[in-house]
Amino acid sequence: MPNFNLLKRQPKSKDFLVIEIGLEKITTAIFEKEEHTLKLKGIGKKSFAKQEEVFDSVLEALDSLAALVPDLPPKGLLGISGGSLETVTTIARYTRQNPKKPIDLKETEGILENIVQDLDTTEKKIFFSTVAGANIDGVKVSNPLGLKGEKVELSCFVAFKNAEEMELLDRLMEEIDLKIEKIVPSSFAVTHFLENKNMNDALIIRVGTNKSEITSLVGGHISEILPVGLGLSNEEFLPLSWQTAILKLEKGAYPDLIWVFPDHDKVELSRAKEILSAFNWPEKLHFDALPKIELAENIHSFSPSEISVRALGEQEI
Repeated sequence: MPNFNLLKRQPKSKDFLVIEIGLEKITTAIFEKEEHTLKLKGIGKKSFAKQEEVFDSVLEALDSLAALVPDLPPKGLLGISGGSLETVTTIARYTRQNPKKPIDLKETEGILENIVQDLDTTEKKIFFSTVAGANIDGVKVSNPLGLKGEKVELSCFVAFKNAEEMELLDRLMEEIDLKIEKIVPSSFAVTHFLENKNMNDALIIRVGTNKSEITSLVGGHISEILPVGLGLSNEEFLPLSWQTAILKLEKGAYPDLIWVFPDHDKVELSRAKEILSAFNWPEKLHFDALPKIELAENIHSFSPSEISVRALGEQEI
């Protein structure tokens, strides 16, 4: 275990830390808020092969970051991909008694709380929940706050992990003496980061060597995040995971776009595109047309494998 001590830090108030547990890589980064923009001050990485290695790998990634930026912030957020991650999207439909009153945070939080209470959490723990979108009197919106209307549908997105992995995260936060203000599914953050692409029915695929993660969007909103135990080293069977993800979508909501980004720098995105392009979409899934396949590129000086960390940083803003 690295010689790691966060107790000596004296951070600047505008700095915050992002820790991302990816599919096969831990990434840590320090950002500084500059009004409505972010400045990256340092980044540390560490690969891992098994869930049992996550604890020590996070400490090593932080240790490498501390070598670059000694004063680590005492607060931050945590992004999670893979592992025992499960997600569910539920539509809450209701009629408002006072349609002329703007929808406020208290109203949406109340609806979300009722949804969460009805979910079975016997063997898993909820670590993230949010209103991911809405339909107000037949009009789709990404954020219902401040809007008026009578007939409302709220798209409530909830993420779970099993109790064992959540306990590991709690132990990790105690070890590094860090106040985690938010835990977010990384793919949820990436999806919001890509809002300017106006994705409607789409798949966002995070590809690793031995694992992948598929986020399905229906009508512009997240339907599900699906961890897959197959990566580029499983070329023969990898298309089956895409087929499974698409079959889980609403009937007829076939993706018109597939956006692919790598879990780490060693992933060959060009090879992923070749496999996707060679897949017989019309025959296997009765597509009328082939979906557009788009590979991640550098965004704001971040490499494709660092886009998820940048997206998590945007969550803080």
